[in-house]
Amino acid sequence: MSLRRIAAGITLVVTLAACGGAAPAGSTPPVGTPAPDASGSPAAVATPAAVATPAAVATPPPTDPGTSQQPFPSFVGDPDLAGRFPMQVADQPVTNVTTARFVEFLRALDTPQAEIDDLRQKFATVGMDLDTVVFGSANATVGGSPVGILALRIPGQDTNKLIQDYQLISPLDEGDTLSEEMIGGKNVAVVRSAAGDANEWMYANGDIFWSINTSDQHEAEAVFTALP
Repeated sequence: MSLRRIAAGITLVVTLAACGGAAPAGSTPPVGTPAPDASGSPAAVATPAAVATPAAVATPPPTDPGTSQQPFPSFVGDPDLAGRFPMQVADQPVTNVTTARFVEFLRALDTPQAEIDDLRQKFATVGMDLDTVVFGSANATVGGSPVGILALRIPGQDTNKLIQDYQLISPLDEGDTLSEEMIGGKNVAVVRSAAGDANEWMYANGDIFWSINTSDQHEAEAVFTALP
């Protein structure tokens, strides 16, 4: 399991929710795009590699930006992390700010325990405890397109280590490169394919690691301009 694939899977869930995809009350659409069968019922759903299909991840209703809400009633949110999300991106409100303990969120996605343990070991190699990590997500809109913003808060840690030791935690695919670029006035780490296409943008600010999964540089620039 890698951070990049986790982020891609979670971003898809966030994006589907932002687009208003149909889902049962109290649940998000599963990862992947369902195709209806002849009866109109969803058919099999494709699952991104290394990210389990969520079983019953609650859809966060819109809230005031900067407030924390809980995907499940039993989840404990993090008001500190929730308050770090920008109020607006590209003059549009940021919505659906959600925070939860990262491990609990992964379990809500039905992530196999073996994969969680593997990620825990990878975090340990850079001196971080996965069980202290808090996950956050929110929806932005840039040029009419939804953009998922993801964050990891690791209290007491400098999250630059996640970028410096990125390949220990999230090995690059063959042909991918990790480079530093100035985006939105910030030094941002970018994972690009051999063709030069971006598939993840990362920025560390103190104990918070920000991640955006988009191939559109304009979208990335708008979000990073708004981040603290």
